[in-house]
Amino acid sequence: MIMKRDLTRIRRVVMDLDGTIYEGDTLYPQTLPFLDTLTRCGIGWGFVTNNTSRSRKTYWKRLAAMGIPLSSPEQILTPVVSVDACLRDAMPGRNNLFILGNDDFRAEMQEMGWHDMGEARDARPDAVVTAFDTSLCYERLCRAAWWIRQGVPWLATHPDVFCPTDRPEWLVDCGALTACLETSTGIHCSHVFGKPNPDILQTVMRQFRLAPDELVMAGDRERTDIASGIAAGAVTVRIFTGDRDCAESRADFVCRDLGEFQSLLLLARSSV
Repeated sequence: MIMKRDLTRIRRVVMDLDGTIYEGDTLYPQTLPFLDTLTRCGIGWGFVTNNTSRSRKTYWKRLAAMGIPLSSPEQILTPVVSVDACLRDAMPGRNNLFILGNDDFRAEMQEMGWHDMGEARDARPDAVVTAFDTSLCYERLCRAAWWIRQGVPWLATHPDVFCPTDRPEWLVDCGALTACLETSTGIHCSHVFGKPNPDILQTVMRQFRLAPDELVMAGDRERTDIASGIAAGAVTVRIFTGDRDCAESRADFVCRDLGEFQSLLLLARSSV
């Protein structure tokens, strides 16, 4: 394989979760050996996911149960960070939200200082936020559409239309929910966070003082993981363990799994 980017410069690897290190409740066998190799090589690592059905604390506990050691939930970045920053900038002094999201997402937003209006029907919210709502209620969906039609600002956490799983189900994700509301209301959601938006990777680069070519974005989705990496200027690695719908890839490296990328990293370091 021709090395499109210099892997000897890599100082940190960020990975998608669903479809990259695990699928549903099943950890891929290559994951732990790959993370061990990164640690032994002195390469930092963390995770970036669009999935907002779980809070960062819940992800932290889940990954720990799988044997993945993380020092804090902050090593896991989700679009909730971008949503929080945007809301604080756009509406200082206001914090009433109508949220389409499950209990974990609403609790995380409340911990960040936002007031979830819950079932309140009379007071007008300051913004509508839609996330991956695994407890979706039709009545609340209609209420969100009503507020959107009334001109309330509307934000969506991420564009994914489905979430990978190892169960015999097709998990309808935030992007599909957003499309449903756009079709029903005739209003376009102009604030959609998460990958492919490069902001979250740029946050990682600022935090660890990385040049773009010192960061790897590894993921299974071309339209989100790889697109965000390209937009941020990072080294991109397409992993073919999750989303296989898009056979063509613009990634710097295309690997069947993290084990193959591990081999490429070790090969590059051995040649120095």
